[in-house]
Amino acid sequence: MNRFLPFAVFGALIATLFWVPSPSADRLTAFEAGKMLGEQVAQAPDAQEPARSLGETVLASTDSESGPLTILLGAVIYSSPSIEAQEVSPENLNRQARASIVRALRTAAQGLLGADGIKRELILEGADTPAAGGLDWTINAESRKVTLTVLEPTGTELVASRTYQAPGRSSLLPPLVAIALAILLRKPVIALFAGILVGAFLVRSATGLEFAAAALQALPDVFSHYFYNEVVDKARYEIILFVIFMLAMVGVITRAGGIHGLMRSIARLASSARRTQMATWFMGLAIFFDDYANTILVGSTMRPLTDRFKVAREKLAWIVDSTAAPVAGVSIFSTWIAFEVSTFSAQLPDAGLSTSDGYGIFLQSLPYRFYCLLTIFFVGMVVCTGRDFGPMLKAERRARSGQVLREGAVPLVSSSATELKPAPGVRPAAVVAMVPLLAFVIATIGLILNTGGAFSMGSAFFTIEGVTQVLYDGSGSEPLMWGSLIGLLLALGMGVSRGLELPSALDAAWKSLRAMGVALAILYLAWMVGAVCGDLGTAAWLSLTLSDSLPYVVLPATLFLLSAMVAFSTGSSWSTMTILLPLVVGLAYQLGSLGAPLGVDPTILGQGLVVLSIGAVLEGAIFGDHCSPISDTTVMSSIASASDHVDHVRTQAPYAILIMLSSMLMGYLPCALLLHRGWSWLPWASLGISMVVLTGLVFLLGRRADPKGA
Repeated sequence: MNRFLPFAVFGALIATLFWVPSPSADRLTAFEAGKMLGEQVAQAPDAQEPARSLGETVLASTDSESGPLTILLGAVIYSSPSIEAQEVSPENLNRQARASIVRALRTAAQGLLGADGIKRELILEGADTPAAGGLDWTINAESRKVTLTVLEPTGTELVASRTYQAPGRSSLLPPLVAIALAILLRKPVIALFAGILVGAFLVRSATGLEFAAAALQALPDVFSHYFYNEVVDKARYEIILFVIFMLAMVGVITRAGGIHGLMRSIARLASSARRTQMATWFMGLAIFFDDYANTILVGSTMRPLTDRFKVAREKLAWIVDSTAAPVAGVSIFSTWIAFEVSTFSAQLPDAGLSTSDGYGIFLQSLPYRFYCLLTIFFVGMVVCTGRDFGPMLKAERRARSGQVLREGAVPLVSSSATELKPAPGVRPAAVVAMVPLLAFVIATIGLILNTGGAFSMGSAFFTIEGVTQVLYDGSGSEPLMWGSLIGLLLALGMGVSRGLELPSALDAAWKSLRAMGVALAILYLAWMVGAVCGDLGTAAWLSLTLSDSLPYVVLPATLFLLSAMVAFSTGSSWSTMTILLPLVVGLAYQLGSLGAPLGVDPTILGQGLVVLSIGAVLEGAIFGDHCSPISDTTVMSSIASASDHVDHVRTQAPYAILIMLSSMLMGYLPCALLLHRGWSWLPWASLGISMVVLTGLVFLLGRRADPKGA
């Protein structure tokens, strides 16, 4: 029954999807046309210059030093006076220009696919820049091929082309197979591999191969294409090294007595299971600058203490997972904000706003970030009251009897790592843990600031725009990797200085990592599922299928669900934001302005719906990622907490779904319905009502795992 219910609900949702009318192939192809900017242009065989993408060729320069600059790209026109008036940086101008080309390509592809060889032109004019003199494209409906020609000032023609296979319902199969088998078999490696294999087969079939030929080539593609691409990807192996260095550091400071010393210090305040969970929640709130750092740091350092007080590993994984992305997602000083703003700021002119209004729009959307804010509140409510319900209550009652893992569970970290003890003769001291952990945090922040150019910005850094731009430019996996390595080396040094022999320290690091093969395999497989979905156009099909012909009052709620489904299916909140947010601004503004009641300013209603819809997409992406068993952050939460991965997903889902329903029913629906009233207090009232209802449900449904309330 425990397996059948989520499987049945999941199956019902998918069955509903297959009844939804699919968009036309022209629309689906148009959605993908913007990817042309990433294609390499064909060059002469004797060309000396390195290969360039179409985007690099067209936008070789956007900053003129010798006079006025006029750029006509798609639907956006800029001249030097307007650039200076809006204080648009060359980087922002480049981003806006790329976005306008994408919009023009999509519009052209959608409108012109009915005939062969129809040609349109984008004109670029400037004193001596940009390098390209013109951009022509031809769309062939029969072959679904888009060809673009860039004419350089020298007269050289550079050509790029791309053939599109419009995505269909079958693009949903890889994530569906992976998720369904993960629920049914509780073997995530087998489930994920099966999903990738199905996806590789579909990709080959789309090229016109017969069934047998596609099946024969699918298995080699899994390894030679998808696995290879993930292994050689710089950002991927930096994340892997970050996880390895962090867990090795925790192993070393455990053997050196640091974790036990830290446990003694915290135990003076966290003297029970409930207080230990509260301490974990507070620690999750404190590490607000990055979700990966939050997950690994909080989970791996608090696990020995939660084990000591018999807190279920599933409960620890939930607290860690629920204070990672939800905290980083709403923090104005995190690696998330600039990325989130960059995904929609270029489209703001479609709603009569300036691209420089991006940060202001983000701040306006904060009251509408219902899922993140309610998740943070709900975790605090549950851990402070000591009440749980559903599968989490069952896990907690099992843990109080001394079994922190389910019988037969397969934790993503071995017992040799979780049962490490201080070496004989080493005196436990909290400083041995605190110094490396603080060094990791300080080094990571310092590297982010340095990479982002904070030290060369002067006073411009001390603004919201300056800080968030630095966090955006400096964010990524590289600072985390180097910061964790610094922490590991410092932990080794401190351990040796306190009498721990170097071989013993290295042995502790190895024991922390020895059984991580399955965990790393799951992480890589989750990334590979995302790559397969990208090749098949899963997100494009979902986006266009579910966003057509909506009344504006249900648009935010629909976008929330759509964003959640895309993130759940692909395992990536950031990819979901990148896909959906560029589409939302124009759609929301158009529906809002057209649906404005008599006496209501259409512009104000349209712009208000834009803000509400942006918040809905951001929240839906985080919710879907939060529930997805193929999400890297969900996997990392299981790793850091040494939990069985499927058990973590299964126990977390009821809480996440409850908060999702609160966000929908008491957040997005009433706020959209009453948006025309212009009540600025409405989202705060929705949050307050939701908190009261959630509190009531915790007391109504929740029971204490320990009758004494420990």
